[in-house]
Amino acid sequence: MAAKIRVKVPTAPSFIFQELVPEETFNLFKDDPIFLINLFDERALRMLQKLRDKFGTCTVNNWYWGGQNHFRGYRPINCKIGAKRSQHKLGKAFDCSFENYTAQQVRDYVLAHPEEFPYITAIEADVNWFHFDVRTPTWTGINVFYP
Repeated sequence: MAAKIRVKVPTAPSFIFQELVPEETFNLFKDDPIFLINLFDERALRMLQKLRDKFGTCTVNNWYWGGQNHFRGYRPINCKIGAKRSQHKLGKAFDCSFENYTAQQVRDYVLAHPEEFPYITAIEADVNWFHFDVRTPTWTGINVFYP
């Protein structure tokens, strides 16, 4: 069996690309980390790292370790998961689960301390994961939207 390679994300060093892109995308571009990094908005990666620094262990995709999650980070444009115009398809959104905090605890903290997360412009409410994105807002502050 070949050894698994771990490709670190420069802008979010606590993560590897396998955690942030679907398996098929990783397999297509694993030889080109520069291509992989360009799938993402740098602000989203910076906020993902900041969230991990603040709240500890965080899972986006887990397919690399045999889990079922493939599309909680970057989603290819033809992905049928989620909204047709999802921020995930622009590399601007992540769905996170934290080991030691509920999604609601993270939402409450981020909303109470927006200055710590200056690029987060939208979060999703009433879901058991923490969705955030860094879309270009037409509003001030962090927009809370409902599924």
